This record gives sequence, C-alpha cells and structure tokens, in this order.
Amino acid sequence: MGKKKVKKEYNTQRTVGVWLVYIGVIIFISAITGGNLFIQPFIMGIGFFIGFFLIFGLPFVNNKLSYGMNSKFQDRMDNISIAVTIILCTLCGLVIGFDDLRLLWLSIFIVIGIHFFGFYFSQGKIMLLLGTLTALNSLAGILLVSVPFLLFAGIDAIIKIIFGFKMIFAKHQLRSSDLN
Repeated sequence: MGKKKVKKEYNTQRTVGVWLVYIGVIIFISAITGGNLFIQPFIMGIGFFIGFFLIFGLPFVNNKLSYGMNSKFQDRMDNISIAVTIILCTLCGLVIGFDDLRLLWLSIFIVIGIHFFGFYFSQGKIMLLLGTLTALNSLAGILLVSVPFLLFAGIDAIIKIIFGFKMIFAKHQLRSSDLN
C-alpha cells in the first residue's frame, strides 16, 4: 500500500490560547483569594463561566482568531475530553470529599492536565506538553505536602498563561503527515 497524505489543521489554536491565558489569570486570582478553601470557588466558577461564554460562546473572539472550523472528528474528541473531565472531577469530589481541600483541588488540577491530552487532535502536540506539565505540577503538590498550595496553583496558572500566549502568537498550523 502507498502512503496517504493527511492534512491536519489546528484552526482554533489562537482562540484556545486566549482561553488558557484567561483561565490562568482566574486560577491565580482565585488561589490568592482562596484562603482556607485554597481556590475561591465563587471567583473560579463565575470566572470560568463568564470566560467560557465570552470566548467560546459568542462568535466574536473565535471569528477573529480562528483560521476556520474544527473537523467533526476534532469536535467529537474535544467533547469526549470535556465529558470525561466532568465525570472525573465529579468522582474526585465524591471520593475525596471536602475534608481535604488541598488534595481535592490538586486532584482536579491533575484531571485538567489529563484532559489536555484529548485536545491533541484539535490543537496539536502542544497540548501533550501542557497536559504533562500541569499534571506533574499537581502530582508534586500532592507529594510535597509541606510546600504551600499557592505555589502549585501559581505554577499551574503560569504554565497555562505561557502556553496560552504561545498559542495566541502561533502561526496557522497546517501540516501533512504520512500514514500507512
């Protein structure tokens, strides 16, 4: 059999970059104001939904920044990743409970790190590195209990902000791959 060229386009990287910068700032602010809750849930929750609505819900940002639409496969993989994330975060809450909020938030950060792997199909290899770094940071936070949570939340936010800016300023990612 001959080799077949398949074009992979990552049309929405800049839009996702804006999201990563935004959510990194929200994580940072909610961690600074979290106090005994570690992450201030009101700021995190309201910030998340406002940002999601403004960046992904309204067409302005996506129309300005994207190079086109994702394929149906890319959208399906994104949706599966989001659904699995919701299920795993819910399980974290049910299994860990609210007695150890540090462990709960760091476990949720690990789940978020893992969820970035599902976005490989729509955003490219950069998501694999982002997922690995955020998950490892959170795992370090679980293992290094004497280190303040705020440090790990700050590192998580900074990682997302750096990757977000990298994606915002990325050129249109269009490449061909050889498949057998």
